[in-house]
Amino acid sequence: MYLPLRSFADRTLDVPAEAKNPQKEAVQQRGYQPMYHQDIVNHCPGCGKSQWYVGRFSAECAHCETALPLTIVSSQPMQPRFTESFSKTAMAA
Repeated sequence: MYLPLRSFADRTLDVPAEAKNPQKEAVQQRGYQPMYHQDIVNHCPGCGKSQWYVGRFSAECAHCETALPLTIVSSQPMQPRFTESFSKTAMAA
């Protein structure tokens, strides 16, 4: 289902000028970003073990404390939430 790390290292980055895609260029500039997938066995990029503490936003390796973002959280854009409960304008509405 997912490609192993070795397949990312073996890819060539030589792409013809007419076939360039801005989304692919952004990924090439950003680089490989490991993420924690909840539906498969995840091996830590730091130590290679597969025991994790999973939170709401990230997962942390139980052995070397490497933190990875969850794919579910990182695929959704973050939107700030501002709440005022005791302001005069909130009471008037």
